Amino acid sequence: MSALGGGAAALGGFAFGSGASALAAPAPNPLKGNLLFKDQSFNFEALFAMGGVASGAGEVGEIIATVNAINAQGLSYQTYFDNFIATAKRVGRIADESLKGGHRFSARQAYLRSAQYYDQALFFVLGTSTPAQERHVYAAMQRQFNRAAQLFDPPFEPLRIPYAGSYLPAYFMRPPGARGKRPTVIINNGSDAENIDVYAFGGAAAIERGYNALIFEGPGQGSTLFEREIPFRPDWEKVITPIVDYLHTRSDVDTKRIAMTGWSFTGELVIRAAAFEKRIAAICADPGSVDTWLAYPESLRRLFDNGATQAQVNEIWTHDIRPHLNQAEQFLFKKRAEVFAPQFLRTARAGKVLTDFWTFGQLASQYSNQSVIGKVTTPILVTNYQLEQFYPGQAIRLYRALRSPKKIVTFTIAEGSEYHDGPMAPQRRNQVVFDWFDDTLGL
Repeated sequence: MSALGGGAAALGGFAFGSGASALAAPAPNPLKGNLLFKDQSFNFEALFAMGGVASGAGEVGEIIATVNAINAQGLSYQTYFDNFIATAKRVGRIADESLKGGHRFSARQAYLRSAQYYDQALFFVLGTSTPAQERHVYAAMQRQFNRAAQLFDPPFEPLRIPYAGSYLPAYFMRPPGARGKRPTVIINNGSDAENIDVYAFGGAAAIERGYNALIFEGPGQGSTLFEREIPFRPDWEKVITPIVDYLHTRSDVDTKRIAMTGWSFTGELVIRAAAFEKRIAAICADPGSVDTWLAYPESLRRLFDNGATQAQVNEIWTHDIRPHLNQAEQFLFKKRAEVFAPQFLRTARAGKVLTDFWTFGQLASQYSNQSVIGKVTTPILVTNYQLEQFYPGQAIRLYRALRSPKKIVTFTIAEGSEYHDGPMAPQRRNQVVFDWFDDTLGL
């Protein structure tokens, strides 16, 4: 859910001194005004569950009751995971009973909420005593979301879009009563949110406004990562072009009015895609960014200065850094690394921190659109957030570099839409994005 993923709010606080072997204390907590948990990573992640309430993907009372239980037991990865799993199962039973009784709308609502709570547990599973359960928790979350998806009117259409000799799992969502060709928005997930999040932070708003919406699990996302071990790729146009090709085969898509959003990590990737895929009429980079590697602490990036070799980087990592990581830092490296390579995913599921930091750095530093921004001709909406934890300043940097028609909007503390991805204000965020799509597409 964040630029690098959801709750990694402490990542930017890493600091290494010259030759120091320990990590400095995290930066002051920017989330103290909206406190569910004292730890900023847990707090930030839980705010997304609160934001999901606006689209039915959560219930304030259920979330607060779960938060209270976690705090009463003592906040940890394990208590967060266990309590959200328990809530997900309980709400799932409500859904099953409603469906059994023929109450389809009630069942749909409860399945959405159950999926949200499994999603909350999934984010932190790598920090628990059972990290190898990651795939199974994902499957439980996705099962609940799929059950909800089939209870919409019309039902969400599950797809397998041809891609690189394989497929991308996706859903095509249509507004109720829609006939003929409709404007359609491709909604890109970030690096660790799931279908339930993309529905809550874009999909629901699209179909409410009369758009078709396509949500998908690309490389490094959802089942493509957790079940097939296919990692992210920096040349995101190779992902988007097959999706646009598919939309052009549908009789219910207005191919002149295809829009796209890139949420979180893919705020950088959709700009890269736009440099090469020219059939998209409007794009929102949410938030705007130019270089993912810059979101990592400078002290880590400096390890690669002056052409440092794999052996040199890994020796410093192995002897001076890795042994001194605390529990939170270990979790962050597991979570951040798993999306970039199968070996990192397997290491994380084994409860271990990667040993080959040089390869991690080589992979993560490929995610930059700086060299291709000048090729973008599509109208772009760049979003920016006050108290952005991961890409501070990058939205403005992207906006200034763009040469296509462009607009930038900053979400503020005063309107309650601060922090990366605006977790507490999806309605405000969606209003801005879709109003701009309406205007840009001539609707």
